[in-house]
This record gives sequence, structure tokens and C-alpha cells, in this order.
Amino acid sequence: MTRSQTLVSRFPVAVLGMVLCLATIPPASAQEVCGLSSVQFDALISDGFESLAAPAAASSAVVAAPPASGKARVLSSADLGRPLGHAERILTGVAPTIEILSPAAGASLPGRAFEARGTFTGPLNTGITVNGVAARTFGNQWVSTGLRPPAGSFVIDAVAHGFDGQSATVGRTVDLGPAEPALELRPAAPGDLAPATIGFRLGFPFGALLTNLRIDFDGDGFDDYSGPLATAPTSFLYANPGFYTARAQADVDGNPTTAEATVVIADVVANRLRACAVYGELRAALTANDLEATLLTFIPHQRDALRPFFTALGDNRPVFATRLGTIANGLIGTDQVTLTTLVIENGEPIGTQINIAADGDGVWRIGSF
Repeated sequence: MTRSQTLVSRFPVAVLGMVLCLATIPPASAQEVCGLSSVQFDALISDGFESLAAPAAASSAVVAAPPASGKARVLSSADLGRPLGHAERILTGVAPTIEILSPAAGASLPGRAFEARGTFTGPLNTGITVNGVAARTFGNQWVSTGLRPPAGSFVIDAVAHGFDGQSATVGRTVDLGPAEPALELRPAAPGDLAPATIGFRLGFPFGALLTNLRIDFDGDGFDDYSGPLATAPTSFLYANPGFYTARAQADVDGNPTTAEATVVIADVVANRLRACAVYGELRAALTANDLEATLLTFIPHQRDALRPFFTALGDNRPVFATRLGTIANGLIGTDQVTLTTLVIENGEPIGTQINIAADGDGVWRIGSF
């Protein structure tokens, strides 16, 4: 994660052995309750879960030092407050689609790094890979990490991956020249959580003369800067979440040239709901007593480790679903979220952390539990 937004207690991760949670568990067909507004742990950070909802009543819940059990004991009454929102169910059996918009088919590009961009459709939690590497997404748009193939013909392979394993693939061939580009626009980071200030620098051949510089940082078609290189801004504030393709134009040794770079500014609410939806799928699969669907919510290497446990539960899987807890708050990042759930143990609320992150195919799944 490049940056995170938080309203969370920093508990050690508790593995299993939970009991019935405080709030009523929604049925498998219901949307997942995603955050409870009146819960407060170590500190209330201004850009955490709480700030995303209307002002709530002051919390009575605070966290004491972790007891010997390794879990955090919450010293409070059972009033956890209203939910901040509800995450939708992740649809299965719906095939995604994907398109490549840039570069154009058969394009001739200068050497070194370039990025591919496109669009996709699919259910919530659809992931994208480009030549086997997870791409960044926002809404229905995607952008690859920097591709650095050798000179010559190169095939771009983009794949949309559904949570349930369905996929769609598209390919495109371009030609890479041996020479470096005359101008490069290089963001210091591929993105961050909104609002975010991203640094930029320009790359061009040593000793070259760069004139008539214009930069459109937010891709709206209007220049945010026009002037000499010496006074060009080195960063730009992206106030809102979005998919921004910045563009720099200049004359390099008298030759007009253009460079582009995309930054993805993540939406805290969207990331929170995506993680909550994955947690909801875990509980729904357990409620349905579906072993394979349960394991599908975890990253691949965790499935083998957890299969014996969930197999041993047998017909008690639906009962275990009621003991996973209600989401109270979490730590939100650009590509992962740590949810904190609350249950009652020996009459007291107990917090447990569950990490949900983008897997290698760009689909978010449970990494630690």
C-alpha cells in the first residue's frame, strides 16, 4: 500500500475459535454490513471509516492493552451503532469482457517503457492482468504497469478475471523501436488514495533543448501548465478518485513530441465495499455449506492450508458462519484492506483482523484470517 486510511485497532491476528457476534448476522442473500459508525478503537483518524458517514454519536468503546490471550479486549457496552453501508453480493456466472484502447494495433512505439490502457466489464471484484501482471483499475478502466519489452514485435495480452474463475482475453501486437523516446512523463507513484499529491518528472535525452512545454495533469484536455521547463510544477494534487492520463507536450530539439502516463487515484468507499463484499462471500458460502465456494474466497496458497479445517467442520459450516463477527472498521489501502470484526467472547466484544488484498490476477481475496 502506498498510503492508507484508517479507523482501526492494531490487534494481533486471531485465527479461529470465535463465538456469536453482537449484531444480527444478515442471511446469505443479504448485503454485507460494512463498518459500524460508533465503534472507536485506538484513535479516530479523520479519513477513516467514520468520516465517510454522517456524524454519529460518540463512541463508548475503547481498547485496553491486549490480554495474555493475544486478542484485544474492548471495554464497552454492546451498542455498536448503525452500519456505515452495505456491500453488494459478488455475482457469479457472469463472463467479463475486455478491450485494449491504447496503444493502437500495429502501432510503432519508441523503445523503453510504455503502458497499455483499456476498458472492461464484469461483476464487482473483476481483476485485470496484462502479460501476467496485475493491472490497476478504476470503474471500467484499466492500465498496465510499465511494459519494458525488447525492440521488435511485441504482443500485449490482457485478461479479465472474474471472482469465480471466468475470464476473457484480448491481444494486440505492436512494434518497439530501438531508440529511447524523446520525452517521458514519469510519475513518482502509480497512484494513491484520494486526495493525493503525485510527483512528476520529465525525461528527455541529455543535452537536448526542451521548449514550448505544456502539461495536462488530469487529462481533461486543458493545460494545467504552459511555460518554460525551469518553472514547471513537480507535483499535482488529485482531489477526487479517478483514472487520470497525464499528458506532456514539448518541442525537443525543435521536434514536437508527446508523452503520457496514467495514475489511478483510488476511492476509499469503493475499496471498503469491495473488501466487505469478499468477506460477505465467505459468510454466504459457509451458510450455504459450500466448501469449494468457501475456499474460493481465499488466495490460492491459503486454500490448501485451510481445506482440512473447513472440511472437518462438515455440516457445522453454517454455524461457523454466524460466528465470524460483524465488521466494525478497518485499515484501507490502494490494493488491500484489513477489516476488523467484532464478536462476543465470554460476554465481552473481541476484535479480529482479516486481510483482504489483490491477488496476482487482480481479484481481491482473503490473505490472512
